[in-house]
Amino acid sequence: MTLIIPVPQAQGVAEEIPIWKKVDWSPEIEQQIYKDWGKYYSRRRRENIAMNYYNKAYQLSNDDYMTLYHRSQSKRKTAQTLGALEDSLEAQKILKFKSVLNAPINLEVCDALYELNQFEKAKAELHNNTRLFKGNKTKAFEERLIVVDDNIKDACGEGLSPFILENERMMSHVKDLLNEKLKVDNRPFWKILKEQDKCDVLSVAETKEKLLSPLEIARRKRAFDICYQVYIDKSWVDLLFLKNLRNNPSLLLDQCKGSKGFLSKLVGNQYEIVKKFLKIIQARSPMYFVRYKKYSNKDRLLKFREALLFRIQYQTRRNMISVLQTIKRLRDQKNIKRLSNYIEEVMGDYVVIKTNRIMPWKLEFINEVYNTLGLALSEQYVVPKNFRASDRNPVLQLLSFNPHKLKEINTFVFGDRSTHQDHDSVDPAIIKSKRMISRLEKRIIFAKYPIEKAYLLHQIACIHLESNHFDECCFVARKALHEAEQCNSNIWSFLCIIVTVKSNASLNKTEGTSEALKKALLIAEKLQSPHITEFVEACISGNERISFIRGIDSRRESKAAHSRKSSN
Repeated sequence: MTLIIPVPQAQGVAEEIPIWKKVDWSPEIEQQIYKDWGKYYSRRRRENIAMNYYNKAYQLSNDDYMTLYHRSQSKRKTAQTLGALEDSLEAQKILKFKSVLNAPINLEVCDALYELNQFEKAKAELHNNTRLFKGNKTKAFEERLIVVDDNIKDACGEGLSPFILENERMMSHVKDLLNEKLKVDNRPFWKILKEQDKCDVLSVAETKEKLLSPLEIARRKRAFDICYQVYIDKSWVDLLFLKNLRNNPSLLLDQCKGSKGFLSKLVGNQYEIVKKFLKIIQARSPMYFVRYKKYSNKDRLLKFREALLFRIQYQTRRNMISVLQTIKRLRDQKNIKRLSNYIEEVMGDYVVIKTNRIMPWKLEFINEVYNTLGLALSEQYVVPKNFRASDRNPVLQLLSFNPHKLKEINTFVFGDRSTHQDHDSVDPAIIKSKRMISRLEKRIIFAKYPIEKAYLLHQIACIHLESNHFDECCFVARKALHEAEQCNSNIWSFLCIIVTVKSNASLNKTEGTSEALKKALLIAEKLQSPHITEFVEACISGNERISFIRGIDSRRESKAAHSRKSSN
């Protein structure tokens, strides 16, 4: 005999226990109570609670086929179709052992197979059951048989042939990928790595992050929108909201330690349930059938596609003209920071997702944008009027760069959580720069043109320079210079060398600064720009002046040291 609800043990004087909690029930009655509670909550769509009570009822009686039947129905409501099939087959097995035929349980097996998208098996099972039962019991099987036949006709009918002809190569490629995944290699892991010329002594295997190109991300997002718009119409906005809710910081607050994990799991589970149901709908009426039904005439479909392509091309052209006009206006205003941010936004979020089919003039546009930005950046480097070299580094004074900016001093409070955290991890500027570097590095992987790579590497070098990471800055600037030379872009070569000059001058490396300025002077002569040539020559003279002053100071110090030694 057991209690229905376990009573918690209280410390001290226990609370008065209600009479209904003290009643000892027999296992048969208790199992029936749990089953009734499961039905009650299942009718109210509270499937988690219903599943809990069905599990308790099944533990008390393993041969109760009706508990398995109801639990199978509850699982199908939450898209746990495989579990529902297992429960219904187990119930069927129990009845077979008792030599009993039960139409609802056999129908549940057919429904589970149907929702698993196994239409052939479902059809065979339905045909078998129409022979087992007679009279009104066969009507449900016959009605489902009509539905299954129509679904098979939709999936394998006339709409399938055009789809296969159009995507034959892609289907063969996907088949090869699936076959590779099914291959099982039983050799030791170190042997596999050795054949691939990889390190075979790693204690922990490296997990490579699967990177998707911006074009592929946009394609998947578009496919997501189209699929859900077709199958759930205007409700696709709710599904998009649910998808974004999984990573919404307003819902998943770090401060709420108890509810964050629960809410994250709840939202994730609900989203997966909706996705599974949508896959079931898609299997019954595939996208290619929906498209074929809408455009059964091939000429009409081609005409629609051509008109859509022309509309997108025209709108893209208008957008590009507007972008160029905005860039020109910002350059005339000499608002360099806003211009750089605008170009990064346009090129990183819009142009990268355009193919050459949509934008046939893509290379020309990229050259125009990046060359305009390069010219705007180079226009900053002008010798100021009435320039006078100060006691500090005149090269940095000409470049308007101060590497010794004082950061705000954080006042630490005893017991405050931020006291024990790394300063870099809580500094908003450092976090922002790391995110920007990560974004630019991902863009470099999928960049096609050298001028685009030169721009991206130049931006990364500038971020390192602002963070006072001078060695990393020089390393990335050399890579940017190489890419600029690949595309014969003198303006970007000059800008990359200037970044190197800033880094060397900040470290007081006069020799490295001198070598970089000599290269900059050669490129300035190729640019045939008087103000840039004058600026570089002023930097060279300033660098020579500071090296001369340091030479005098070092000789003076050596003489003073020598005189002290001789006096001693």
